[in-house]
Amino acid sequence: MLEIFTEIIEYIILGFVQGVTEVLPVSSSGHVTFVKEIFNTEIDNSVLFLLILNLGSIIAIIYYLRKDICVYIRDLIRFIFKNNVDKDVIKSVNYVRNVFVGILPVVFIGFFVSLFIENIYEKNPLLFIGVGALLTATILYAVRNFTVAYVNKEFSTGDSFFIGLMQVVSLFPGLSRLGVTAAAGVKRKLSFDSALKFSFMMLIPISFGSMFLSLASLKFDFSSLMSNFDETNYLSYIYYFIGFFVSMISTYYALKFVFILFRRGNLSFFYIYNFIFGIVALAIGLA
Repeated sequence: MLEIFTEIIEYIILGFVQGVTEVLPVSSSGHVTFVKEIFNTEIDNSVLFLLILNLGSIIAIIYYLRKDICVYIRDLIRFIFKNNVDKDVIKSVNYVRNVFVGILPVVFIGFFVSLFIENIYEKNPLLFIGVGALLTATILYAVRNFTVAYVNKEFSTGDSFFIGLMQVVSLFPGLSRLGVTAAAGVKRKLSFDSALKFSFMMLIPISFGSMFLSLASLKFDFSSLMSNFDETNYLSYIYYFIGFFVSMISTYYALKFVFILFRRGNLSFFYIYNFIFGIVALAIGLA
């Protein structure tokens, strides 16, 4: 009974860490790896479990942005099938176009960068996570005075591509994708709130694309996908559902928190946290 309780706690912790860090300016993959390394947990690291955690986060993001997404889909349909060229419709079409412009660098460059990083990352993950967290802290500190300085909400194609290029940089372990892309938006004199929303909009297709690539890398071999999943044990279903549910709920409330906090222009907690986390991870990695 104690073993079952311990397993449940571990899945809750990993679901919570994934959910919260996915939408805060800290590295989600870095924190999940950190928890596993520090606590030496034997929880499975299967593709299936990671996909389930990620799916929980994406569902929460889509739900949080559902009103905006519905408007964009509605206006795209009006533009494509009804030739509607009203100002608001064109604005939505341009925004969707810019989202896909922003993900192009990751699509064409990110795959090769990821392969290179994976080869060196496994040697000492905590070392790379520590360096990445310190870089995130530096980036957030550098833009701390500009979070409420700009009010521009209109994205150009150049803005979107620049943010997309910076997103490739965030593939470095420990670097926060949100922190890097939001800071890139501020660099282009966009409002921090708009940069945040744009970053989450890009995350949705990128995450689904990453899921597909993960499955493709296994050649859609579901026996490999479920290598650590015991289909005969009902507890396996409970553990995975707990991880999924906690990831989804924690992502949603972390999203509400991050938008409220960032609208006040307060980044001090996050660059201080990243600095401390980076020092700790770096010290343990070096040791």
